[in-house]
Amino acid sequence: MNRGRLAKYSLWQFRDFVMDKGIAIVIIGALMGFLQLLPLRLSASPLPPELVTRLVTTLARTLVLIWVFIALNGIISTDRKMGYYRFLFAKPVSPVRYYAQLYFIHLVGLLAALLLLSTAFFVFAGSFSVWNLVMYTTLIYVAMGGIGFFLSAATTHDWVALAAVWLGSGVLRAIFGNGTGWRGTAVELLPPVHKVDGVATSLISAGTAPLNDVVWLAAYGALFFLLGLLVVHRRPLAA
Repeated sequence: MNRGRLAKYSLWQFRDFVMDKGIAIVIIGALMGFLQLLPLRLSASPLPPELVTRLVTTLARTLVLIWVFIALNGIISTDRKMGYYRFLFAKPVSPVRYYAQLYFIHLVGLLAALLLLSTAFFVFAGSFSVWNLVMYTTLIYVAMGGIGFFLSAATTHDWVALAAVWLGSGVLRAIFGNGTGWRGTAVELLPPVHKVDGVATSLISAGTAPLNDVVWLAAYGALFFLLGLLVVHRRPLAA
């Protein structure tokens, strides 16, 4: 495989992300941020830093999950359903490397959108740690995005499957998480979605979070990302 060709693909991958997903991510973020910020700016200006941090944390808990969902939706399954793989791999390019690169290009695109929105929010609302927000977004992209990547490789209905897995895990953990029987043990195999809110609060506001929670989220997503690459390697895209 020509690595130079794959590097050139990254420019097209980033452009496609901007047109297909990036614009939607920015619009959703801008609208939700505006709706949260406007009432506060009408009542007080400038906003206290503590209030800005709480507002950013509240927005990030919801927005980042939506953004990652958008960024990973159809990352592999769309090419299979629409037959784009015939064009993409007409030349000697490894599907595994192509989609691994695409996964990271989408992360870059998501962070670029985040920085754009953060700059606007910084100007209109007040100062907060953009770096803390970048760390949190990257962590959720790895944790949730790794699962989404695997599901996109394994099924053509990845957005439905990801929603079911992520939301269903939260529900099952809430019901059986404190149990002592086999159900309580089984839910420990589900995605650690119950750690997300706590990590969001501590990481965005203070820049730190319990190491065990961060490692658990990151390792779970990384494992499923690798499993997704294995599926791409083993399963014909034409299937």
